[in-house]
Amino acid sequence: MKTLLVFATALLFTTVSFAQQTTDPAQDPTALGNAFFKAMLDEDGTTIGKLLASDFSLTSFDGNAVEGDLLAQGVSGGYVVVETATVSNTRTRQYNNDAAIMTGTWKAKGSVQGQGFDTTVSFSIVSAKQGGSWKIANVQFTPTH
Repeated sequence: MKTLLVFATALLFTTVSFAQQTTDPAQDPTALGNAFFKAMLDEDGTTIGKLLASDFSLTSFDGNAVEGDLLAQGVSGGYVVVETATVSNTRTRQYNNDAAIMTGTWKAKGSVQGQGFDTTVSFSIVSAKQGGSWKIANVQFTPTH
């Protein structure tokens, strides 16, 4: 009985420690995409800047292109505010271990330069390995109706 109790306790602690582990976004393209959306929600431009490739481009809801530096500054400066957001229906595909595409749906409410939005978009995130770390090269948002 004592052995069973020790085993059960060890199993419990093992389960707790695994549940608390997070995947490093630099090592996993799905974690990278999730970290991007979390940073948008947290209005964390510094983290966004770290996740993006140097030639990053975002195609926004209205078809305009936004470069990475401008996105990070806009989020940090309060020009891009995401009040609520949920990501769903995600799927990530990897190619040759150095390119990946994550797709899904993002339902978000917030504002861009004071103009409110409450929308659901389909998204695609193109990521590539650079120097052994995953970076986001492109994000595209397409409004759904």
